[in-house]
Amino acid sequence: MKRLPISLVIVSAAAASQLGATNCGQVTRDPGFDLWCGDSLCAWKVERGDVERVPTWNEGDPGVQLVGTDTAIEQLTPVTSDDTTCIKFTLIANIDLDANVALNIDVDGDGTIERTEQLPTSSWKPLEFLIAIDAPYSGVRFELAKTGAGSAVLAEIDAVTSTDCDPSLPKISAFPAPLGAGCNGSADCTSGYCAVDGTFLPGDGLAATGVCVGCDGAATCGSGDVCGAGVAISAVGGVPWQCVPAGAKDLGEICVQDAECATGICTGGACSTCHTGSAGGSDCATGETCGPDWMTGFDLFTPYVCNPNGMARASGQPCASDDDCMSGTCSGEPYSECSDGRPCTNASECPLDSSLENGDCNLIGVTGGVCR
Repeated sequence: MKRLPISLVIVSAAAASQLGATNCGQVTRDPGFDLWCGDSLCAWKVERGDVERVPTWNEGDPGVQLVGTDTAIEQLTPVTSDDTTCIKFTLIANIDLDANVALNIDVDGDGTIERTEQLPTSSWKPLEFLIAIDAPYSGVRFELAKTGAGSAVLAEIDAVTSTDCDPSLPKISAFPAPLGAGCNGSADCTSGYCAVDGTFLPGDGLAATGVCVGCDGAATCGSGDVCGAGVAISAVGGVPWQCVPAGAKDLGEICVQDAECATGICTGGACSTCHTGSAGGSDCATGETCGPDWMTGFDLFTPYVCNPNGMARASGQPCASDDDCMSGTCSGEPYSECSDGRPCTNASECPLDSSLENGDCNLIGVTGGVCR
């Protein structure tokens, strides 16, 4: 497989920081449904229907009631095959005979349910079961779905890493895997391409196993497209290489190579107006130096411009922040990033940290900016 002509190299520690993505073996956050933000669960997302906070057999330990005849809550977790290939579930619930409750398991968090575990009718009876998942995988979305008129109250559903899965236990397989998920070879991927080396894009965290990508840097894109930075399908997947329109990305947008950018320059993982370290010459005027414009850490996933934040750009010239302009005003599309450099519109799109919570989505500049 050919490697892309990437001018940026990410230190391996950036990828390694994504590994071991559990909280000391704890896979789910708030397994006892104790955290409420007003009338909504904080750690679990209501996918459809409604929920209520209700007492359980222990009035001091409330649970969640799935209200209505079609209700579902979900939680995306960052557990990967580097953590475990076996997950132990413990469950305490009160489920009526005329209520149908299922635990749906979506490996890689791409919206496809690979396994459904039917929860039995019960009256606060503790249940335990094991689930084995084929490696590699990168994250799991758990969905609790209820249909029917009967009552269903969940007091606890806990998931932890385990070594108790018997080799004979059927494994959940998510192959072929979606873009951004882990892979060992091209046959593992829906796209038919597994980047086993040279992956640098933010959030992959899968350097040891590879990442499913949409193109391989060779002749895999059609006319008018280039192999560049794509879009992550979930917070637990990496940002994959994909075929994107040539020259369509504005100053500040994430990129892999020069051909993606309207400026014709990709530096620091973002479309830029100059190359790293250039002073004078073809990129910057005499006395100006090319440097990172945004404070992102490691000077990555930030546009490189001449005299960054030096208030040197006149009206009508390109900019990435207000401080680039003599006027103090850079007009463009507001741009936010996660801590790993991927673009975002809200925190739910950012990778989860060691506490199993999404990282921050921070407004850091503008794309396609012009000084006013």
